[in-house]
Amino acid sequence: MNLLSLFAVGFILGLTGAMAPGPLLTVTISEATKRGGLVGPTLVLGHGILELALLILIVLGLGSVLQHPTIFGVISLVGGAVLILMAVSIVRGLKGYTVAKPISGETRGLHPILSGILVSAANPYWFIWWLTVGMGYVVIAKGSGLAGIMAFFGGHISSDLAWYSFVSYGIHYGGRWLSVRMLKAILFVCSLFLLLFGIFLLYKGWEFLTS
Repeated sequence: MNLLSLFAVGFILGLTGAMAPGPLLTVTISEATKRGGLVGPTLVLGHGILELALLILIVLGLGSVLQHPTIFGVISLVGGAVLILMAVSIVRGLKGYTVAKPISGETRGLHPILSGILVSAANPYWFIWWLTVGMGYVVIAKGSGLAGIMAFFGGHISSDLAWYSFVSYGIHYGGRWLSVRMLKAILFVCSLFLLLFGIFLLYKGWEFLTS
């Protein structure tokens, strides 16, 4: 595969994953009206930093170590707990939720870059994707050397950047026409998804560690 093909494959595979409902999408929706449209690209920057670190580990041959059931179990338990806490935090914040722009310096919570790293690390299925589908294409990309690997990764992260920027800027500017009640409903549904996913991960983590 040439570099353009590797970039295209990375973009398409990344887009299918990015568009699926997940923790990063929920945080993007939640933060867009508080911090503005730039929150999408900033979250992706944090997400990309963690992905690049994992990619380096895979290239160095440490992917098999990360596939150990005990490691997956621990990641699932910690990730499940984090997602449940996120869901509770979002629901608790719905009462005072507003689409009004915060006064400079008043925005609270984690910086979006740190949030992007934390949310990605809390999602075991992100690890699973990279250690299965991602690893397979990294092996193919290695045939074209470092340029091939970076072409694949560049396509992948570009899809995340495109999608989450679209969502964050859409929510930010769409807030002029979307009612607060509608946005609260969206966030409530997303928080329920996070809660159920977190409980599921706790169950799977316990299963991994006790099997």
